[in-house]
Amino acid sequence: MSVTKPRREFLKKLGASTLLLGALSNIDWANAMEMFKEAVRKGKVNIVWFEAQSCTGDTTSLIQATDPDLVEVLTGAIHLAGPGTVGLAFHDTVMPEWGEGAIEILKLAESGAYDPFVLVIEGSIPDENHARKFCKDPNRCGYYCFVGEENGRVVTCTEWIHRLAKRAVAVVAAGTCASYGGIPSNKVLEPPPGWSYPEWSLAPTGAVGFFDDPVKGYKGLISRHAELPNLTPYFNYIFRDCEPELSPGSTCKPAVAVPGCPTNGNGILRVLVHLVLAALYPDVVPLPRASEWLDQYARPKYLFGRTVHEQCPRAGYYAAGDLRRLPGDNDAKCLFAVGCKGPAANCPWNKVGWVNGVGGPTRTGGVCIGCTMPGFSDAFEPFYKPLPAPAAPSAPEALATAVGAAAIGAVVGYALTKKAKG
Repeated sequence: MSVTKPRREFLKKLGASTLLLGALSNIDWANAMEMFKEAVRKGKVNIVWFEAQSCTGDTTSLIQATDPDLVEVLTGAIHLAGPGTVGLAFHDTVMPEWGEGAIEILKLAESGAYDPFVLVIEGSIPDENHARKFCKDPNRCGYYCFVGEENGRVVTCTEWIHRLAKRAVAVVAAGTCASYGGIPSNKVLEPPPGWSYPEWSLAPTGAVGFFDDPVKGYKGLISRHAELPNLTPYFNYIFRDCEPELSPGSTCKPAVAVPGCPTNGNGILRVLVHLVLAALYPDVVPLPRASEWLDQYARPKYLFGRTVHEQCPRAGYYAAGDLRRLPGDNDAKCLFAVGCKGPAANCPWNKVGWVNGVGGPTRTGGVCIGCTMPGFSDAFEPFYKPLPAPAAPSAPEALATAVGAAAIGAVVGYALTKKAKG
C-alpha cells in the first residue's frame, strides 16, 4: 500500500526531529535498553500513546490539530515548552517501528527508560476475564484486546495499561471510549442463546473506560484499583482530591478525561501541553488538585465547563422559539426539535470550531449527539429524537445532575417560549 504525500511529509518531520527513537530494522534488541536510554535526553517529557479497543478516530483528530498542531508540540516549536521537550516514544499509527521493535519500546517505557512520560489511552478496555471463558489455549487467553506477545503468551491491553501506569506520571484518556467506554460499551440489545454477560459491562466484550460511567452504571478501570494496584495513585487524585506530584513513584498522579467521539485534536493537545509544562516546570506551572480544574466526570473545566446549548451559534433562534422542522432543512434555525442534545452535553467545539476555527456539529447543520458525555451512545439514542419536556433528560437518572438541571431549564424555557409565541 502506497503512502500518501502528506503522510510522508508528516513522518519526515517527525523523523527529522529525532522524536521516534530506534532504528527501523536489524536492531539487536539485547542491547536496545542501553541504546534507548542514551537516546532519551534529560529534561524531556515523553508521550506513550496506547491504543486499545478503538477506531483510531482520536488519532485522526490529533493529526488534524491546529492550535497548536502536533508537529509544533513534538518538535518543541511552540515557545512555551521550549525546543525538544516532548518526545513521542510510542504511537502505533505514526511510529516507524513495528513488531518486536514496537513492543520493546513499551517494555523500555515500563522499565523507566522513558521517564518521565505521560500515558495517553485511546479506546475502551474489555473484560478479559469474560474472554477467558471462551479460551482453550491458556497462552492465547485474553483475545478481546491484546498487543504483542511475551514468552509465548499474549499481553492484553488491560495488562499493558496496568504495567505502564506504574511508571507514567499522568494518564490522559483521549476520546469517549477511553474515558467512559463509549460505543464499544453499549449494551447487547438481542443476546444470542446461551450468552453470558461480562462482569464489567453489558457490552459484548464487557468494555469500560478508564473512568466511571455513572449513566450506564459501569465502574471504570480507575475504580478497579484494588485488582489493578498500579492505578491507585490516579484513583487518589480523582476521588481523594490529593496534592498531585508528577513523578513515577508518586502516590497521587493526575488522570484527565478528554472525551469526544472522536475527541478534538486541539483539546487533547492543550491538555497534553498543560501536563507536560507541569511536569517540566512544577514551580512555574503547578498542577492543581482535581477539584480545582476537573469536573465531576474528570474533564478539564476550561474545555467542558459549559454546555453546547450555552455556546451554540443558533441560540438566538432557540430563544425566539424558531426551530427547524426536519433534520435536513436548509436553514439556520435551532436544532432542538430535531434531536439536538446540546442542553444535556458539555462541549466547546460548536463555538470555537472543529479544525482551525471551522466546523462543529450545530455550526454545520448537524445535531449534537452528546458524544462527550458518560452514557454515550446508549443514553442519547435515537439521535434525532428531541429531549423530552419538561423533565429532560429522561434517560438514565444519572444525567439529572448539574448538566441535567441545565437541560431541564433549557427545555422548559423552550416550552414557555413556544407557548408565549402561540
